[in-house]
Amino acid sequence: MRISESFQQLLRVDQESAWCDALFDFGRALGFDRCLVAIVPKPGMSLEQAYLRSNYPTNWRHFYDAEGLVHVDPTVAHCVAHSTSLIWSPGLFRSSKQQVMYEEARGYGLRSGVTLPMHGPKGELGILCLVNDARPSKQFDRHVAHVLPELSLLRDVGFQSGMDFALMGAAPASACVAVALPNLTARELECLKWAMAGKTSWETGQILGISQSTVNFHVASFNRKLDVTHRHQAVIKALKLGLL
Repeated sequence: MRISESFQQLLRVDQESAWCDALFDFGRALGFDRCLVAIVPKPGMSLEQAYLRSNYPTNWRHFYDAEGLVHVDPTVAHCVAHSTSLIWSPGLFRSSKQQVMYEEARGYGLRSGVTLPMHGPKGELGILCLVNDARPSKQFDRHVAHVLPELSLLRDVGFQSGMDFALMGAAPASACVAVALPNLTARELECLKWAMAGKTSWETGQILGISQSTVNFHVASFNRKLDVTHRHQAVIKALKLGLL
């Protein structure tokens, strides 16, 4: 299945269970057995009120909630304060409570992971964690670096599509309204496809044989036509409209 088709599944499903299955399947395809997404859809809501879905072991989730580990977990604290991705390592869990938490998590097969923060334009907050049972290593770090462009786009697509479920649940099919598709040029579509693959303007220019400034011109153009402010938003909207 092409990457664009996988992301379209997340954007177009109208059943929450199907959305979760698509998210978890994508995580597995990238080498992560376990996946968790949590979204706080409105400013002022507590972390405990987050919309949360995962395929983590049930007993681990019960332990985590019963012990109030959301206020201990360093990955959560990172997401509240930062926008950059975070690769797990034993040294991340410094305090005695954090060390106990990590020991317990390892017992449930949650040993190595990467956490990606979510921050919306109106103060929305979220977290995407992808985890497996591999030992922390340079090999794991290299794997994360290799798939990070897809993970970042998965985070953005998951945040947008999950927000709908967090706020109002699945919308009925009858609620869909037809919209006019923006008229993107062939070159704009090429640049958009390479943006979806995680390529920078310079890399796209090298691939297409054009200058970086020309790529930036096309990026600015498709952003304007799609009424967005940056290329990741453009990719998400183009996928939702079926342009990719």
